[in-house]
Amino acid sequence: MTNEQIVSEIRNGYSVTDYMQLLYESNLPLIKKFIKPYAAYEPMEDLVQESYFGLWEAVQHYETSANVRFMTYAEYWIRQSVQRYLEKCGSTVRIPSHTRQKIARYKKTVQELEQELGRMRQIMK
Repeated sequence: MTNEQIVSEIRNGYSVTDYMQLLYESNLPLIKKFIKPYAAYEPMEDLVQESYFGLWEAVQHYETSANVRFMTYAEYWIRQSVQRYLEKCGSTVRIPSHTRQKIARYKKTVQELEQELGRMRQIMK
């Protein structure tokens, strides 16, 4: 049974919990791939559980007539769910999401430069 068929069964109300579990378990490796970049901020188990809510939202909003594969569509909802979870629970001080994105880009750039130059950055005092 394809993801699209499972989604249509869920939306029609047939064994919703069973089909959601089937959808979740059959796509778990892909879901873990989607949320791997966020594993540095919270335990992976928490992120995997939170991704279930994103998968549920994707099922609720998916349009079969859009000619898009379900997991391509679900990736957006899963990432959004995990990002919102991190914003709410990730730190003591609330940092706006746009600022978090800037910090993440900065860290990624620093890491790439360290690898490219083969040295660690020096901390200025």
